[in-house]
Amino acid sequence: MTNRSWQRNLYIIFFTEVIMQIGMSFVNPFMPLLVQELGNFNSSRETALWAGIVTGVSGIAMFLSAPLWGILADRSGRKPMLLRSIFGTAIVVSLTAFASNIYYLVALRFANGLLSGIKPAIYALVSTTTPREKLPWAMGLISLGTFIGTTLGPLIGGYLADKIGFRYTFLTTVAILIICGLVVIFFAWEKFERPAQIQAFSLRRIWGLAISRQMLPILTVEFSLQASQQMLAPVAPLVIRELDPARQGVATETGVAFGLTGAIAAIAALVTGRLGGRISLKKMLVFACLIGGILSLPPIWAVSVAQFVILFALSGIPKGVLMTSSTALVSLSVSSSQQGMGYGMAHSARALGIGLGPLLGGSLGRLLGLKPVFGVAAGLFALAGAIVAWRLTEQTPKKS
Repeated sequence: MTNRSWQRNLYIIFFTEVIMQIGMSFVNPFMPLLVQELGNFNSSRETALWAGIVTGVSGIAMFLSAPLWGILADRSGRKPMLLRSIFGTAIVVSLTAFASNIYYLVALRFANGLLSGIKPAIYALVSTTTPREKLPWAMGLISLGTFIGTTLGPLIGGYLADKIGFRYTFLTTVAILIICGLVVIFFAWEKFERPAQIQAFSLRRIWGLAISRQMLPILTVEFSLQASQQMLAPVAPLVIRELDPARQGVATETGVAFGLTGAIAAIAALVTGRLGGRISLKKMLVFACLIGGILSLPPIWAVSVAQFVILFALSGIPKGVLMTSSTALVSLSVSSSQQGMGYGMAHSARALGIGLGPLLGGSLGRLLGLKPVFGVAAGLFALAGAIVAWRLTEQTPKKS
């Protein structure tokens, strides 16, 4: 592939990632509020518990299905898997718009997790069409796209939820996903070569790679990053409401909090991608975990909505660094024929964090109150940093 063709392909995928993340993050600010409406809960703690369940079941389903989708991507191509995940998600989200009770919503979120797998398909497609020495920069660009989307998405989604309602906001997400699927069909490129010898599916083979010295620390970081972030998803809107019970437009305020977090993470991801070939990715991971633990604590002491939003947004710094460096390390840690499996496993670890994080956050919010959940999130970052420092071997991109 020429320089022009791989760069063109990368920019198309970058654009698709931005638009998809805008649409898919529409629901972040108002999901706990939708749960409260469908469940008719009067208690914030009860709402936090069910919001954790609704978010968590999707992650658990992704944890179970991601390695399978990764293996299929290595066998049949990454572009077909990307299209499957986009249109499959669109179908489930369209049904979610008409959820009539909390149990229906839980079932649909689980189905969404089973059919999802957009992120590993995108990462595998980028990693197999990008020169190895350009991988940190390419992953930084895709991470930038993710955070641009997650910056604009909650801002727009929170506003739309307050103006047109939850259900029409879901349908807007469906329209965006369909557009992205068409862009991938007509413009994204993959020269897929089916492996001459296809290794048989084996749980032992997957487990062996998962606990290897190179992959285990990366999987730990992926899990901890998502778990710490998702622990706060069912809690943040309720903290804002408790700080100012008379305040109107809580979904919009929560969208601002998540949006600013994404903006800061986008800048951090871009800087990390630029520095990826100059600074050890291991050092970046350890540093980001340390900073992540420190920055998770200040929101506990916020006394106003403005303070909480600003302190919450600062957590975007380590998120941008962690996502970029860990995804680049996955590609450098497995062979080109196993990129789908490697990113499938990383997505599985990420999905486990997405699944367990809200359940843990909602449960702790019910038992201890809302703000102590931030302290537990800080502990997860510290644990991940210790494992990376102890187990991860140095990996640097080599010029082809």
